Amino acid sequence: MSLTDLQAHVLAYYTSGHGKELSITTRWYPHAELIMIIDDKIGVAVRKFGRKAARETRAAATEFVDTMIAQGGWSTQTNDFGGTMHQFQADKFPGLLAAFNASSPIVQAAAADETYWAEKFAELTA
Repeated sequence: MSLTDLQAHVLAYYTSGHGKELSITTRWYPHAELIMIIDDKIGVAVRKFGRKAARETRAAATEFVDTMIAQGGWSTQTNDFGGTMHQFQADKFPGLLAAFNASSPIVQAAAADETYWAEKFAELTA
């Protein structure tokens, strides 16, 4: 999935801040439910940037969940009925998130400039 510039900034804002505190009960979740949970968490994080940013959380959540599943942040199991379920891996997640953030040019730009988020979201949502 390819994110728009605004969606990529929404995701980077979440992962560089609120995402570091992510903790999910270690039960098995269907993919769609994980996206719904992360979508809600990203929405809370970016609400201060307005409705335009808030409308982009679903794509950002989908990208994040799919990336973390692929990297082992959630384990995957196929159930007896052919469905796939995922379980949060609290021990692996912090390291995966740190690597995700380290590879993000957006997160790096924001870390170097304390006014980055406010200015960039103002530009992207104008």
